Amino acid sequence: MNRYAALIISLVFILYFDHSSAQDWLKTAEAKAAKRDTKIYHLTSIDGKNQTVKIVPDYANHVLKMICLKDIITIDDFWGVPPEIKLLNKSFIEIKYAVRGGSNLGLGNTLILCVNNTHLYEAMHVLRYINSEAQDEREHYKENYTIIFTMKNNKLKAYVHHDVNSKRSPETSYVYDNESVLAFDTKQNVFYSVKENLYDHFTTAKNKTKQKVAGNFPMIILGKETYYFINGRWYTGGLSKDMFEFQ
Repeated sequence: MNRYAALIISLVFILYFDHSSAQDWLKTAEAKAAKRDTKIYHLTSIDGKNQTVKIVPDYANHVLKMICLKDIITIDDFWGVPPEIKLLNKSFIEIKYAVRGGSNLGLGNTLILCVNNTHLYEAMHVLRYINSEAQDEREHYKENYTIIFTMKNNKLKAYVHHDVNSKRSPETSYVYDNESVLAFDTKQNVFYSVKENLYDHFTTAKNKTKQKVAGNFPMIILGKETYYFINGRWYTGGLSKDMFEFQ
């Protein structure tokens, strides 16, 4: 073997082991961060019992897990930012987490959890913020959407701010501020603005399964965003009859 071939092989081995070492270091760091940021909360369930909820941010797999006894809720669109978690009161946990956005696009969601009969429930799962900006020689577009929740006497208050600024199409620019109060459905364990009858509507789940639905369902209205609680899951929809599972 000539010395040039030997040199190339040596460099390949060095790069390979350096890459492997970097991957091992990253996995170790992510595991330590997950352990550090795992939180345990003690709640009073809707049926008046003491319950414990464990929240685990799995940074390596971009998964956020909420665990209560043998019940588990998994968020698959979790991004690698520590979630913000707080107790809204003795029975509800608010979890703010970031999701994968895109170029010049920031996204985050809010999940509110409760427990009833030893089961975890997504009392609310909605978009929390959008930060979007696009700029070139012809156009400057900027959008901000934020929502803040507070709770008093088991009534959930939602403050929504939404503004759009477009220099190309200034007629589409606007500023929207609204405050609303959401009630709680003790049978389905979810918050809602109103309950709406749906007919000939279709839902699409995460696994792309499409299903026709009809009936009366809890609905949340937050500015221009609408959400429906259908068969144990939250869906988002607009003016069309197609709704998609929120994640």
